[in-house]
Amino acid sequence: MDISSYNRNGSTIIVVVGRIDAVTSAELSKWLDEEITPPEYNVILDCSEVNYVSSAGLRVMLQLTKLAKQNGVAFSLCRPQENLREVLDISGFSELFPIHADLDQAVLANND
Repeated sequence: MDISSYNRNGSTIIVVVGRIDAVTSAELSKWLDEEITPPEYNVILDCSEVNYVSSAGLRVMLQLTKLAKQNGVAFSLCRPQENLREVLDISGFSELFPIHADLDQAVLANND
């Protein structure tokens, strides 16, 4: 798994490439603690290159949701692949935070 971030129009975009599973979710959680905590801007998780998410990965998304809420910033997810979107819908996570089809839409929505 590769993790990177950049700022765009008042949002921090977190880009994850690969799987977010029991092994890699700990790495992602640690990276978030070191790089994003506390979030200074709205946070968007770009999942266009995420090909698998386990329950441990969903917990990291929940961690991001809580972190954003505690710090008064927005959290959303963008560009999930179809299999990830299904997992989010079935698990009820798609009700916890906005999910956008593209990055531009996510950035605009987070700035409203």
